Amino acid sequence: DLDALYEIYADPSVTKYTEGLYPERAKEEAYLKDYTENMYYFYNYGVWTICDRMTGQVIGRAGFSNREGCEDPELGFVIGVPWQRQGYATEVCKALLKYGKEELGFERVQMLVMPENEISLHLAERLGFSQLDQVTWEGTCYERLLMEL
Repeated sequence: DLDALYEIYADPSVTKYTEGLYPERAKEEAYLKDYTENMYYFYNYGVWTICDRMTGQVIGRAGFSNREGCEDPELGFVIGVPWQRQGYATEVCKALLKYGKEELGFERVQMLVMPENEISLHLAERLGFSQLDQVTWEGTCYERLLMEL
């Protein structure tokens, strides 16, 4: 999936509001190996690849992460530009929230969204998240949104 993810993350609009991949492929491969071995082992969740049901093509990724200093798991997603505004993010996030509640026993989930990322803020609102406060993480200001599951 890494080749497809590099293609998705190559578009500057994708990395405008999220971290990119390591420029050196070997570093990204090492990171993913470590992430897979540790995140899923310790938490039984993480970030998964999203594929189009009809074609099997990789169109993004989404899942839960743990941000240092925050007690609630964080929902995040990236959808490649050709597949944006087609409902994929909504569908995937709804399924993840259901999975988080029913399978992982989450009671609350947060999202951290840059204030200028109006599309993600609108999606969070449609999903049922409420704005809680603003936080600064590594020098970047975010709206912290919360959902009780």
